[in-house]
Amino acid sequence: MSATLRWIAAIGLILVGVGLALLLVFGGAFSTVACLEIPPDWIYYILLGSGLIAIAGTALPAVMLIRKAKPVRIVLIVILGIILPCTGYGIYLAFLGNNC
Repeated sequence: MSATLRWIAAIGLILVGVGLALLLVFGGAFSTVACLEIPPDWIYYILLGSGLIAIAGTALPAVMLIRKAKPVRIVLIVILGIILPCTGYGIYLAFLGNNC
């Protein structure tokens, strides 16, 4: 793979990941619309933390792609970058359901 193609793939991966992270955070924020009470502030920090993990989960594979890492490691980081934010979002929804 040429250097130009690696950079284009890395930038595309970062843009898609940041867009999905924003969708995760704003989607979680809109899930509080039906709450009868205001949830505690610490619940929102779980949502923001999972958004930051989602952004890191897209930046790390892009950097690894540019640095010519092994494809197995890149795929592993991408899978972890999907699983960890989804887990954080699930924890956020569980706590929101209990405190809403």
